[in-house]
Amino acid sequence: MVLPPPSSSKRTASAGGGGGLLNTKRSVLLLVIALTFVFLVLLATSSLSAPRSLVLSAPGHALLPDESGGPSKVRYCPPEYVDYMPCEDPKRSRTLSREMNYYRERHCPEKNEVCLVPLPVGYKVPVRWPESLDKIWHGNMPHNKIADRKGHQGWMKVEGPYFVFPGGGTMFPGGAGEYIEKLKQYVPLTGGTLRTALDMGCGVASFGGYLLAEGVLTMSFAPRDSHKSQIQFALERGIPAFVAMLGTRRLPFPAFSFDFVHCSRCLIPFTAYNSTYFIEVDRLLRPGGYLVISGPPVQWAKQEKEWADLQAVAKALCYEKIAVEGNTAVWKKPISATCLPSQNVMGLELCSESDNPVIAWYFKLKGCISRTSYFKGDYAIGRIPKWPERLNKAPGRAIPAHSSNDFEADTSKWAKRVAYYKQSLKTKLGTSAVRNVMDLNAFFGGFAASLSDDPLWVMNVVPAGKPSTLSAVFDRGLIGVYHDWCEPFSTYPRTYDFLHVDGIDSLLRDQDSVRRRCSMLELMVEMDRILRPEGTVLIRDSPEVIDEANTMAQAVRWSCSIHEVEPGLRGGEKILVATKNLSQ
Repeated sequence: MVLPPPSSSKRTASAGGGGGLLNTKRSVLLLVIALTFVFLVLLATSSLSAPRSLVLSAPGHALLPDESGGPSKVRYCPPEYVDYMPCEDPKRSRTLSREMNYYRERHCPEKNEVCLVPLPVGYKVPVRWPESLDKIWHGNMPHNKIADRKGHQGWMKVEGPYFVFPGGGTMFPGGAGEYIEKLKQYVPLTGGTLRTALDMGCGVASFGGYLLAEGVLTMSFAPRDSHKSQIQFALERGIPAFVAMLGTRRLPFPAFSFDFVHCSRCLIPFTAYNSTYFIEVDRLLRPGGYLVISGPPVQWAKQEKEWADLQAVAKALCYEKIAVEGNTAVWKKPISATCLPSQNVMGLELCSESDNPVIAWYFKLKGCISRTSYFKGDYAIGRIPKWPERLNKAPGRAIPAHSSNDFEADTSKWAKRVAYYKQSLKTKLGTSAVRNVMDLNAFFGGFAASLSDDPLWVMNVVPAGKPSTLSAVFDRGLIGVYHDWCEPFSTYPRTYDFLHVDGIDSLLRDQDSVRRRCSMLELMVEMDRILRPEGTVLIRDSPEVIDEANTMAQAVRWSCSIHEVEPGLRGGEKILVATKNLSQ
């Protein structure tokens, strides 16, 4: 870029005898400005196309040369990174505001550490399901704080080389099984009426673990807090769980996803901040679904006002009080909020007709009530098919761009693909070696649906930048979350046995963009953090992308093989199958 010189002859004349020198100085100054501007433009342009992580722009910081002369390898993190969670760093959290528990939400660093998380000393392949429900190896996560503090309540205790889990909880020291039997008097936990549940502040997730026997699939969550390892213990046991906090933002689920929401001494102040937390629970609870709160403030000493406020908010939202037994209260959400205008002494308001209650990735909590009329179709309890019939019925809330034919074609496609994975690729799907599974690009959840008869569960991840099909996943009776794969996932290291990716390249870009926002190596390092030793990664993509993924997989020290796709499939795709080695 060249800037034009000054054109006014008056300015030259007014400069007197020094005009030539001044003009020279001006020209030099303008040239410097022009060159600076060009440099900044080039810098900005290059930064848009470069990977997000500055660490990766200097490969020597992330990659080490192989001593045998092979491809470079990603370095190992220091030993203190054994439980590394990039977006839930206690040191960073202590510097943040405590208002509405903001400091306990996820806060990701600007630059991720590009290194491989080391194993604990003496790490063993986890105990297989279903034995893992009751015991896990102590050495895989030797954190005794919960056992020391909660052992008398039956949470967990140390027995020889194991942590054992009697199934107790603070509000059910007699065991989750006994507690669930009591709830069955008021909540239809059998027969397939309820399928998806949300357990808030779950502890070590015994409640969700024991509900599996009833055919109820529970998403359990808790923050990374003073107990340190609640969710880590839950996932080691093979129970669906992830790290989260109800703070200033919506939880990463679409509206009306859960048939049943449970809080056992979760200590969430539901009526605080103009009842914002209760309103968020209402957004997540399916019309006709059930809410159970066990513990404070339900008939709790010195919390009479809080208990009265909780009942008033539930009434304002038209919830039916089913029962109050001891410190446990059970409500049923109405199919619609038609009574709201006449009962609303709390001053709560419906959201506008245009408000989209599905959006939930880094979305600030709202103080208005999500309209059940926002969606068309039957998705309320009593109208949606029971489990397992709902698994293969086209959901009424599939986004308008897709039809029931798209859904049926997707279901059929994944049945064939999964059969090929098991029979021809000899993956461990369907065996006791695979319990915790993640689908990083789930769409309608067809991959998970094809595994519904196997002794495993699937975390269906719908990328935040893609069309939201997560409502359809929940309507099928499956579970999942929104996530952006240019950020780390909210889980502990070594928590999944099998990672499945259909279209890994698309996870690195914005929709319809040719530029990557982050690098494949960065994503592979995060996948390695999540994956258990001896776990499997299966990636489908174009041959060119699979070649790149194979190089990156070797850099993170996986053993890899490349395969053709199913016979008769049109289109150019290949499949990468990789294994994380136990010996590091």
